[in-house]
Amino acid sequence: MDLDKVSTNGARSQFEPLYQKIPHWREMLAAVKAGEAEFRDTLARTGLLEMGAFASAVHPYDDIQLHAFILGIVSDDRWEEIQAKSYLTYASHWIDDFFDSPDKVQDPAQLLADRNDIRKALANMGEIGQVGFAMADRVPHPEAIYKTLHRMLYGGLVQRAPLHADRQALVEEYLHVATRFVNPELVTEIRTLQPEAYWTTNKSVLEISNAAEKELDFNAAELWNLVYAPALYYQDVVEERARGELSFGDDEMPKLREMVRMVRLGAKYLSRQYAAGSAHMRQLEFVGQSIPNLPAEIVTEYRALYESAP
Repeated sequence: MDLDKVSTNGARSQFEPLYQKIPHWREMLAAVKAGEAEFRDTLARTGLLEMGAFASAVHPYDDIQLHAFILGIVSDDRWEEIQAKSYLTYASHWIDDFFDSPDKVQDPAQLLADRNDIRKALANMGEIGQVGFAMADRVPHPEAIYKTLHRMLYGGLVQRAPLHADRQALVEEYLHVATRFVNPELVTEIRTLQPEAYWTTNKSVLEISNAAEKELDFNAAELWNLVYAPALYYQDVVEERARGELSFGDDEMPKLREMVRMVRLGAKYLSRQYAAGSAHMRQLEFVGQSIPNLPAEIVTEYRALYESAP
């Protein structure tokens, strides 16, 4: 990417004061904006731009830029990689609403029938599903994108399921989808968590970031999913419930103590792999400072991880 050709002018993001804490933030933001522009081009080429570049009624458009910037923190000065991550972030937010929003899912029965085959599900979504295939074509590791989209599909299926028994069955199926390619010993530990708490990892899907990187590591991505899922869940949970995009009864809701256990499970291994002050720990600290509605208990666990790393 030629950074000189990417404008960082225009409306100032509300998050820029936060961005300034990260080295090379201007170059990172330029790469993020280039990824956004690239995604808009994809929508224009496929005739989908008329549906809008943003479909969510749950969170503001600026949040997508924040999420893309967060994913770019671990890419250092690899601007093309940051642009790819940004493209994927904008695309995933766009297509996710056609998985989980009752107002936008075009054929709920077909999505449910196709749930075991993400490629078939995307194909049967017609033009909208082409965005998913475009995401896979954009990265060196398309299998990570298909796993990401499969997790997101199950996120929507569970959120929209009206019956308790159906939700329970889908949550159990989700665990099998989400732990594909993951170390069996880690999967055994994941199974000790509240299933609904683990289901929230459909919102973190760090495979989407790893897919754009040189090396693909499903185990590392899953450990970070365990850590970051509470941040993405608590950011929007109140609004999602209010808009009918979350169907859990009170007795099914992910419990905070289980979310804390989930973060600790990921942290147990990540603290041995990443040093204090590393890009990954800077990313975690940034998330704790920038994502709204985080319970104090989760912020405490994040701080314990990035401050105690060797």
